[in-house]
Parts: sequence; structure tokens; C-alpha cells
Amino acid sequence: MSQPTSYADQRGAVSPVDRVVTVLLLIGLALLVPIAGFMGLLTAMASDGCGVSTCNDTLMTLGVGTSAISPVVVGVGALVWVIVRWVRGLSTWWVPLVAVLLGAGLWALGAVLTFSAVG
Repeated sequence: MSQPTSYADQRGAVSPVDRVVTVLLLIGLALLVPIAGFMGLLTAMASDGCGVSTCNDTLMTLGVGTSAISPVVVGVGALVWVIVRWVRGLSTWWVPLVAVLLGAGLWALGAVLTFSAVG
């Protein structure tokens, strides 16, 4: 009896459709990440309504940072997770979809923090 040579041999074959859909979704995610990051930076314009001491600068910085950086972190994390699952021979199509939802949620959290910092 021969030993399996890879994780894929142990798990069974994954459909080529799964791989194609994964690649297409990752391309879409790669297009959305810089747009969301840039839009996160634009939330800093909420500070236009601030007077001398009416805004919470720390909370605003945290909110803008979260909105700007979270899409990149989630996108890179999704890419790494797809690669790990791909090598192991597991289904991967759902990972970019979860990443979009998680990234959007974190982006929205950052925007809420930013706008709540305006006094």
C-alpha cells in the first residue's frame, strides 16, 4: 500500500469549477480591497465638522485606521487561507465570499467609530 503524496491525495479531488470560481472571486476581491481602503481614508473627512475641541481625535483615528486597513488585512488573510485550503485539497470557493462580508463589516465598524467621534 503506497503512502499519499499530498493532502489532496488524502482528501479526494476538488472540482475544477471550485477552483475557477475561487480564482474569479479572488480577482474580484483584489479589485475591491484598494477601493475599500481608499474609501476608508475618505471617512477622515468627517473631521471637517470638528471645531477646536469638539471631536474625539483618538476615536476618529481608530475609526479611520480600521476602515482603511481592515480591507487589506482581510484580503491578505483570505488569500493565505485559500492557499492553505487549496494545498490541502479542500473546497475554497466560499473563502473570498466570507472575506468580503468580514471586510465590509470591519469597514463599517471603522466608519461608525469615525462618525461617532464627531462632537
